[in-house]
Amino acid sequence: MSKELRTEAILSMLARVRAAMPPPAVHPPPPDRPVEGVEDFEYETVLNALESVAAELGAALESAHAKATADALGIYYAAEELARNSAHADLIPHVEAMRRAYEREVGRMVPRSGRGSGG
Repeated sequence: MSKELRTEAILSMLARVRAAMPPPAVHPPPPDRPVEGVEDFEYETVLNALESVAAELGAALESAHAKATADALGIYYAAEELARNSAHADLIPHVEAMRRAYEREVGRMVPRSGRGSGG
């Protein structure tokens, strides 16, 4: 008893996944693999679609991570600046905790803000 590949259903589901993601910067070309017969063609089509969606999803996740990191750094810089004012001294422990968390997760010091704050 052979298992039937539901090519159309799989490709339709992958199209819905792809439509829910941000558009990719580039589409990598599919690898060149030998295809013999209709069944091989269907498997190859599904495999290429899976690889393409996986690559696009990876790129979308990297982009989202970079944006989230940039946004978090913006919050850190704003809190750091506010904490320099004695009226907001209560922010100092939070700024220090954010700095430690960044350094622990990223493995390097928090970069300078580049705002020209003179410090």
